[in-house]
Amino acid sequence: MKKTIKTISVILIITLIMSITAFAEPGFAYKDEVLTEFSPRWSQIQADDTVISVTPGATVGELRFAWLSSSTDSNPAFKVSENSDMSDAEEFEVVTADAIENLKSNKVTVTGLEQGKTYYYSYTENGVWSEVQPLTVQSADNFTVLYVSDAQIGRSGDETLEEILIRDTCGWNYTVDKMLTAYPNAAFAISGGDQFQSPDSLVQMKAYLSPEALRSLPVANTIGNHDDDSTLYGEIFNNPNEVDELMPSEAGTGYYYTYGDVLFITINSNNNFMLDTAKVLREATKAYPDTKWRVVTMHHNPYSASLSDDDFSEERLFFSSLYDLYDIDLCLSGHDHFYSRTDTMYAGKITDGEGTVYVQSSSASGSNYDPLPESTASFTVSAFDVRVPTYTAFTFNDDAIVGTTYRTDTNEIIDSFEITDNTTDSDVNFFTAIISFFKTLFSMI
Repeated sequence: MKKTIKTISVILIITLIMSITAFAEPGFAYKDEVLTEFSPRWSQIQADDTVISVTPGATVGELRFAWLSSSTDSNPAFKVSENSDMSDAEEFEVVTADAIENLKSNKVTVTGLEQGKTYYYSYTENGVWSEVQPLTVQSADNFTVLYVSDAQIGRSGDETLEEILIRDTCGWNYTVDKMLTAYPNAAFAISGGDQFQSPDSLVQMKAYLSPEALRSLPVANTIGNHDDDSTLYGEIFNNPNEVDELMPSEAGTGYYYTYGDVLFITINSNNNFMLDTAKVLREATKAYPDTKWRVVTMHHNPYSASLSDDDFSEERLFFSSLYDLYDIDLCLSGHDHFYSRTDTMYAGKITDGEGTVYVQSSSASGSNYDPLPESTASFTVSAFDVRVPTYTAFTFNDDAIVGTTYRTDTNEIIDSFEITDNTTDSDVNFFTAIISFFKTLFSMI
């Protein structure tokens, strides 16, 4: 398995402000007429207080759902049918809990689903059954996952202004439409974090969940630094196999799931207590020891193109050392708002075989971009910081993980690569952990 004195000071301050503003500029893929057509949807999006999220389940035969409703909603319900008219529907248990702003969080786990079948579901919106939604369970053989990060609705300007939120939401909807046009049979999507600009914003949450396609496309969401300081993330996303961490954040914890022969592990990289990360990796690999591929998603990137070869970063020292130990093939991240991919890395160095490839996604909406350094580290083999949203399609088969990254304005391929068997089975114990840690440390000093 496998980054005069008073006059001079004023000039420097102005220059700094201009440079920060330039770095923070958005860049949207859509044309003006797309925004004009989208804008009237905003009031409808914000009127839907019970928008539902769909999340991959623990295995291919399971799906998870979550939605918010009024605290006075006494009997939320959920049903699934193999028929579009909802005949012979089966009702599933709804687990409710208190949520922010005097709301209720409703969660459902649906099991027993068959690959290749289309199902239909409906749920109650404060006592009224919702519009019926279709959802196809894709085959776990040779399947495709779509990867994005940092939709970050509200990041392109003053997040209190409606026009800012509308243009960011339009950009996010545009990316979802583009990638599903190219990959209509994707099994699910992964978001690398920073779904919202403010972690407790119901307005931004509804905007993030607004693409109609997301009613039929499960999304595995990651806790970013902008999602971390509120319970909203954990109330609107129903993640499988959440690990009982010692120092969880308000948003939640790491979790894991499988699809076919792939183990997906999602880490909360805002939690720097590494015993928690080790616990997530240990529980995931112990539960599914024999999957061919192991993929980690975390918001921060240990090998971002913004970092140098010898950059002393917590992410590289702690997280990547654990990924070496647990034979992680691929690590997905975001945070730095540009696309980059590394060579195969192990113990802080480029290797010919064993190790992990680190892929970092750009803005999924166009709300913000960071600049690449003038020269990138030796481990960076591909980088793209044009102010255009990107997405990556990963296809998993028996022989390789095939990655293809696109810019959403032209759908032009900006990077393509394959990951073959790049890890070997290893025993994880105290001594191998110490050795891996110090190997990485020495590579950075």
